[in-house]
Amino acid sequence: MRTPRLPGRRSTSGPPGKRVRHAADGEPGSLERPMDRLERGLRVFLTVVALVAVPLGTWCVGHAVYSHFTLARQTRLAQLHPVAASLLTEARSGDDRAGAQSGFHALVQWSDRNGAHTGVAPVRAWLHRGATATVWLDARGDIATPPRARDFAATAGVAMGCATAFGGVATACGLRWALDRSIEQRRLARWAREWEHVEPGWVTRYTR
Repeated sequence: MRTPRLPGRRSTSGPPGKRVRHAADGEPGSLERPMDRLERGLRVFLTVVALVAVPLGTWCVGHAVYSHFTLARQTRLAQLHPVAASLLTEARSGDDRAGAQSGFHALVQWSDRNGAHTGVAPVRAWLHRGATATVWLDARGDIATPPRARDFAATAGVAMGCATAFGGVATACGLRWALDRSIEQRRLARWAREWEHVEPGWVTRYTR
């Protein structure tokens, strides 16, 4: 006795190579359109960019900034030499004086083989008169701006790396949002055109 077939259901009997594949099998179904495949591919691409390109770019930028400031500090150290100086005045901020340099400065005195010298030099904040500070001199013996701190290069590298990571993630999310919106608008416009083509047949069929 033959098993009756349900109306509208397609038989899947026959050789395995000719059986109908359904979307439930985990493979793209016959109803998937090129726009759907394009959307899936773009999502995969942006995911790869977020997981691979952003960390790589973050490391490259951070390392480049760290190397730049490290080299600049080494070059600056080669041009200067430090001396121990005694403060003749209190360390004061120059921000409250028009035309003064930013940071704290004080009148200092130091000695070398040519005798005693005095001058206004940048010092640490809130040092008192009589305290000892390190003053940096150039090749002519004049007071110069001290080199940046040792940890400045690492701090700058981390900061620029974090900024690059944030910018990369924000860019990837923005691109994905823009692409999803564009694809959705195209899909809605295509559905509208298809409905305009199908609607007259439906109206004629159900008004008879």
